[in-house]
Amino acid sequence: MKHLGSIFLFIYSLSWCGSIPSDVKHMVVDHNGLTIECFVDSIGYQYIYFVPKDSVDIDSMEIKDVYYVYSDYNRIFHHSWSFEENIRRIENRTGQAYTTSGDTLNFIDIKFDKDMIQPEILLTTGHERSEYISMFDVEHIETDFSIMTYSVKRGFQYSFYSFMIAATMNIALSWDKERRAIPQIWDQYDNLMPMISIIGFNKQHGTGVTYESLTSLVPLSILISMGYDVYKEKNKFYFSPIYEEREFGRNMHVFSLKQMIINRLNGIIFRLEKNNLGRKVLGWFR
Repeated sequence: MKHLGSIFLFIYSLSWCGSIPSDVKHMVVDHNGLTIECFVDSIGYQYIYFVPKDSVDIDSMEIKDVYYVYSDYNRIFHHSWSFEENIRRIENRTGQAYTTSGDTLNFIDIKFDKDMIQPEILLTTGHERSEYISMFDVEHIETDFSIMTYSVKRGFQYSFYSFMIAATMNIALSWDKERRAIPQIWDQYDNLMPMISIIGFNKQHGTGVTYESLTSLVPLSILISMGYDVYKEKNKFYFSPIYEEREFGRNMHVFSLKQMIINRLNGIIFRLEKNNLGRKVLGWFR
């Protein structure tokens, strides 16, 4: 549905231009802020096809490398998952908005209008004071460091799931056919558990041998994750390059293993739908 919506907005942006469609220019912005001025020919599932400025040859770019695409009528007709995720992370925080004209707007709350035909940002600048500004007038937004909640979450998940994966692998490596399955599996995960004598938890075996490492490495992983994000200035979110040849202050791609898996599955489904057998197989699951 998102892909169909992008195509609809693309067609809408062309039809809006009316009598001068040949004068429409499009800007393809990648995650680093590099902008290609062109005329977009079509948007496929994996590629976007365009004719660069001062050229007659069609070029292409992978969709996964595109941050967003807009026309010189300031209408966004394609944006990436990272674009949406960055907007979600910015909303309902305090910070400063830096405009392309060099102004700085302090805000105590921020919300985005999800209408990408005329994208606007609502800034609450004080009690009962707010204003709308075009997203294309904003070079970048800098939020407070409450954004580090994502760093904490990522640091915990990386370390915790690493221990869980290691414990699971150890089950397979040390499998004893003479023993029952459940006790063997429990012994591995039991090593990650503390002894809580007040409720009798793990009282027989005591604190697991891996528990001390777990409680040491999880906070360390969180601190490293937070330090990395502070160093990389992950509280700064860039939108409009001031000049086409100027890059963003940082890469705006948001890494997500879950989203990578979803994109991979969607790619497989897309290829399966191209043939009759694939459509039949997919029909069994739908």
